[in-house]
Amino acid sequence: MRTAIAYAGEGAVRLAQGGVLMASARVDGREAALAALAAGWKDVPAGTRLRVAVSGAVCRPYLLPEVEGVTGEADWAAIAASLVEESTGLPSDSPVWLDAGQASPRLAVAIDAAWLRGLESLAGRRLESVRPWWAMAIDAARAASASATASPSPAAGAAGGRHGLAVADSEALVLLLAEGDTYRVAQTYTLDGEPADAVLNRALVTHDWPAESVSLVEFEGGALPGQGVAEALPFSKEASA
Repeated sequence: MRTAIAYAGEGAVRLAQGGVLMASARVDGREAALAALAAGWKDVPAGTRLRVAVSGAVCRPYLLPEVEGVTGEADWAAIAASLVEESTGLPSDSPVWLDAGQASPRLAVAIDAAWLRGLESLAGRRLESVRPWWAMAIDAARAASASATASPSPAAGAAGGRHGLAVADSEALVLLLAEGDTYRVAQTYTLDGEPADAVLNRALVTHDWPAESVSLVEFEGGALPGQGVAEALPFSKEASA
C-alpha cells in the first residue's frame, strides 16, 4: 500500500511521497497548517496512507518525578496526565502516553488534543500514525549508532557516559540528555526565530552538560517541492537532497 509522510507544525508544513517533496508551505498557527496540509493531501492518489510527524511544539516529552506508593501503569498514567500543563505548557486535556524504555524517571509524551483531532479529521481512516518529528530523529540516531557501534543508546551516543540529542524543527528545540541508557533531561524550548544552536547552548549551560556530547539535528526550513526526501529522517537538513 502506498504511504505519504507529512510534517505539521505551527510554522511549517511538508508533504512527501515516494522520496520526493510534493508540498511545502510556511504557515502561522494550527488552522493554517491544517489547511495547507489538507490542500496538499487532495493531490495524493486515493488509497494512500498518511504518516504525520508533528513538531516539538505540538508533541512534547517530559520526565515524571519519583512518587512513592505507585502500584502500576494506571497510577503512572494518572500522574502523567496531572502534570501535562505544568511540565509542558500544553493544555491539560492533552493525550499522554508513557515510554516503557526506562523505569525511573518515567518518560512521558503529550500531544496537543486540538492538533490530534484536526489531523484525524483531515485524513480519517487513511491516517496511519502521528508521531513527533523528534522521535523520528531518535530512531535515525539509534540506527546510526547501532551501525557504528552495535550498541545504540536512547539519545544518540555511545552507551555509558553523558550524551544527548537536540532536535530543532520549524519552531521548537527538543533536548534529550542521557546518562548511559537513562534519560535525565527531556525538555522543549520554543525557538521564537532564534538560531537553534544559540538556544541549545543556553540550555546546556542551564543543565551543566558538556556541549561536545550532544548532537544537533535540524529541520530543513527552505525545502521546495521536487526536493528529495530521505527515508531515514525526512525533512532534515542532512537528509535532504
